[in-house]
Amino acid sequence: YVEKATGNIYQTFVDKIDERKFTTTVIPQVYDAYFGDKNNSVIMRYLKADGKTIESFVGKLPKDILGGDISNENEIKGTFLPENITDISISPDNSSVFYIFNAENNAIGITALSSGDKKNQILSSSFTEWLSQWPNPRMITLTTKPSYDFSGFLYYIDPTIKKMTKVFGNIKGLTTLTSPSGKLILYGDNTLSLRIYNTSTKDSMPLGVKTMPEKCVWNSSSTTIYCAVPKYVQNEKYPDAWYQGEVSFSDDIWKVNIENGSTENIADPDLFTRGESVDAIKLSLDENENYLFFINKKDSYLWELKIK
Repeated sequence: YVEKATGNIYQTFVDKIDERKFTTTVIPQVYDAYFGDKNNSVIMRYLKADGKTIESFVGKLPKDILGGDISNENEIKGTFLPENITDISISPDNSSVFYIFNAENNAIGITALSSGDKKNQILSSSFTEWLSQWPNPRMITLTTKPSYDFSGFLYYIDPTIKKMTKVFGNIKGLTTLTSPSGKLILYGDNTLSLRIYNTSTKDSMPLGVKTMPEKCVWNSSSTTIYCAVPKYVQNEKYPDAWYQGEVSFSDDIWKVNIENGSTENIADPDLFTRGESVDAIKLSLDENENYLFFINKKDSYLWELKIK
């Protein structure tokens, strides 16, 4: 994982916290980091000195020595993607990247290897406000950026044939999270009410919990969702109030079984943070789905929760 202040990369075992610095290259104020190419490369995003231009640096990682100390030669060397990329997503197999930037008032979508090589344009859209996901090899999803009073829509792109298809929408404050199978879509509206949309039957089903899809993660078989669910939801204009930092949540971790509709509160982070509340984002599971990882939006600390 990347330290935001310096861009240094750290590593640790998940079953035994033994934090060690892995790289020494300093990239100040990294906002986002994406690991790719089976964790042999990293994309780090940050603002240039002018405070306006978004830079996206693609670096090749040095050889990983688990539990080993770094040498003075553990520097990241690489290249840059186009400036002012507005959105990035990584392919399920970790080998490729999809990114969007604006050119001549159009949104341009590019797929490339995680190293930044072998670029292929698959999108040109006069609408420029998109959020992407790459849930499976044949599907990249594009959701219009959400706001309380505006209707949102979800589209699919097949990167192999470059075909864009409208799925559903006309929902105010729409945010989404597509399952790995691509058949189920977790979505929320401006009331934070979660539902599941079935792309085969065109039906939707309420889940009975209030949170946002970006505070959730699917398991690999598309049967279970883990979500950070606020203990209390204030009466505000969502998702804008949360995005803008006007509202901060104190979450519990819930497990939702999509097959039978059951929900279970599996953890209260307040109990293992000694009263420090957690507003969880960027949820992810390890390969064997034994651990749930998330970042506390309040202070950017990385957490793990053993779920099995």
